[in-house]
Amino acid sequence: MRKSRPAKKVTKEEWFYLGCLAVGACAAIIGVSFMASRTPQPDHANSLLNAPGVVPWDSLAKVRFVQSGGRSTISFGASVNQLDGKPVKLRGYITPLQMGTDQKHFILSPKPPSCAFCVPAGPDEMVEVFSKTPVKYSLEPVTVSGTFAVLRDDPGGLFYRLAEAAAVAPESRL
Repeated sequence: MRKSRPAKKVTKEEWFYLGCLAVGACAAIIGVSFMASRTPQPDHANSLLNAPGVVPWDSLAKVRFVQSGGRSTISFGASVNQLDGKPVKLRGYITPLQMGTDQKHFILSPKPPSCAFCVPAGPDEMVEVFSKTPVKYSLEPVTVSGTFAVLRDDPGGLFYRLAEAAAVAPESRL
């Protein structure tokens, strides 16, 4: 027959460490619950992109894919189709497509680029811009005007293009 060992007594020091562990676990649970209950904040201030006469980005997002004849096609909303071939103003963040601070070919998006090798958004939130005169690269949003084109079957996967673009002076933003 086996002898049973007497139960080990828990020391005051061990009780202290167990108490600290319990308080830390409770604080972590409360902190995570608090963080999870907060409403998500956008990664940038949308108010920076609002300006008189500027096409809002949410109107360009009115795109859906439709199955037709066993093939997927893009269907643009009426508000997007009305912009095709018209002069428009857009305000957004530059993702450079060439070296240097002066950009003549770039992507404009409502989201700032987070990485030099990553696209900032989906195709409904990117406009390929070809500028007449160089636009100075900035970490702040820029406003450009040009002729808007809806790309229905672009091999690069883009939906929109702005041709003959030019930077709009910052004073006209307000």
